Amino acid sequence: MGTTLRNVPLPFRALAVLAVIAVAYNYSLLTLARGLSLQTPLAYLALVPVISIALAWVRVAREPIGPPIHDRQVDYIVGVALVFSAGVISLVVPITLTSRFWLYRVDLLSLPLFVAGIVALVYGVRRLWALRVPIAFLFLAWPLPYAPLVGDGMQLFTDLTASALTLVNHVIPLATTTGGDEAVFFIRHAGFAFPLSVGAACAGVNSLVGFILIGGALSYVVDGPWMRRILWLFTGLVVVWLLNVARIELIFFVGALYGKEIALDVLHPIAGLIAFNIGVFAMLLTVSRFGLRFVRLSAGRSEASQLRSPVRRVRAALVLGVVAALSLGVLNASFAKYEEIATPLGQALLVPFDIRAAQLADWQSGFVASNPTGKQYFGQSSTWDRLQYTSTAGSKLQSSLPVYVDVITTDDAGSFAAYGLQACYAFHGYQIESTTVADIGAGVQGQVIDYRNARLRADWSALWWEWPYQEKGATRYERIVIFVASGPRGVYAGGATDVPAAENTRFTSTDRFLVAMARGLVASQIKRSASS
Repeated sequence: MGTTLRNVPLPFRALAVLAVIAVAYNYSLLTLARGLSLQTPLAYLALVPVISIALAWVRVAREPIGPPIHDRQVDYIVGVALVFSAGVISLVVPITLTSRFWLYRVDLLSLPLFVAGIVALVYGVRRLWALRVPIAFLFLAWPLPYAPLVGDGMQLFTDLTASALTLVNHVIPLATTTGGDEAVFFIRHAGFAFPLSVGAACAGVNSLVGFILIGGALSYVVDGPWMRRILWLFTGLVVVWLLNVARIELIFFVGALYGKEIALDVLHPIAGLIAFNIGVFAMLLTVSRFGLRFVRLSAGRSEASQLRSPVRRVRAALVLGVVAALSLGVLNASFAKYEEIATPLGQALLVPFDIRAAQLADWQSGFVASNPTGKQYFGQSSTWDRLQYTSTAGSKLQSSLPVYVDVITTDDAGSFAAYGLQACYAFHGYQIESTTVADIGAGVQGQVIDYRNARLRADWSALWWEWPYQEKGATRYERIVIFVASGPRGVYAGGATDVPAAENTRFTSTDRFLVAMARGLVASQIKRSASS
């Protein structure tokens, strides 16, 4: 029924748990690691899993030895429920949110649930409860709560840093600014001046996020009043920011002395990391000055007792964990398809859909009209534009009927959920003939619907999808709807052959044409966004 691990040290079991988690969330963890090389305020989120492991080690070392009893039935009930919940999130939520799944990085939201489930299965519920803080710390890897900081907050922080640099340069004139933009500084070297723009990354927002993560973790491994811990953390944020200002001044100095290449190509890539580490170590040295002390690991525990767990039989639990990890790992690896529309840290990559420019080769398009009534549904900042597409004789994708494309934009993604197309058609009494879902590229799921207006005796077919895009540094959302009237009467060529037949087969040719056209528009938009 199982194997008794009386002589197997705890690190072996811990390594097995880490391996299972790494397999299950292979792509999610890889994207976090890749984020370290990006010039983004959220780059340090990659440290969260590493910090979580360190906190877990400290917690286990501090945990008193419990009685050698356990209830494996409860362990399995809790563990399987948590692992199952993580699997449901990874499987169902992408279907519901489509491209917004990766923008919101919901996969990272499910990571702590899976970790908690595996710990319950392998170590038991009592150990899971002891590790609740280190496991909950994994939620800090979720980028969405940081959105205010990397939005308007990032600009405010950049302005603050630029103002501080301007004040310093009044005393130490290493650089000059123009009257129009304080964030652009000019450094003079050998009779020539070159500009240096203090953007969000240079302003030190990434160091701020990094110290919040590391400082928050350090607050867990020190003893003392919470107010003193908060004061220590706040002081650390100020110190890290001041060091960042000093780092930029050092770049100014090196640029004035040795030139642009040495300042930006040699010093700039490493100066931020050096300044950040200096700030962290400086704050470590001041822990005692704030009336705090680092926790002591439990004394008097024999080496053998520290390496054993009350849960001795784990073969079945490990087999269950491996099966779950392999299943989730395949699903997690498939999330790579989303990276064409959003970065690993949840920032939209697409530019706005240009409705006035033809997006399909050998097709002609013309602007039809704007619909102002959409503002009452999608917000005052929303737009609703329509254009018409017609195929030419030379196009591979052909339609004998004109095709219309509606593009609705909004900054409120919830309004799209509130006013879906299928619900709208049903509300107006249209008879739904067929619905299906089709992959139209980049992880985007197109929703296809065929319906009949019985009063007018008219058939309509539509395909729509929703995705995020970037505009002036802010994330907005688009719903793009392709529709054609009297579709079954049309003649089509070049339709998608991998789309199953419609529930009402007379719409099959129309649906396959719409899917092929949507794939062309998606590919064109991604190419245009990449070039921009």
